[in-house]
Amino acid sequence: MLDRINSVAGALWDITKFLSLVVAVAILVSMLFGPSIPFFGGILENTQGVIETLGSEGLGLIIAIIIILSVWNSRSN
Repeated sequence: MLDRINSVAGALWDITKFLSLVVAVAILVSMLFGPSIPFFGGILENTQGVIETLGSEGLGLIIAIIIILSVWNSRSN
């Protein structure tokens, strides 16, 4: 049973890493080519809304990103 939980957790971790790469590429493409690119165009507006929701000038988002990155770094080592 513990093996199955570990395999599901590993699969979810791999999916999370893949989706984070997709978001990073989407932000980069949107910044380079503007909002008229299909699929990637609206990502900057969406992330800006999240940043504004989390606090003044995205401080909450920055702290959350630092925490997530520290967890990822400790997990990968």
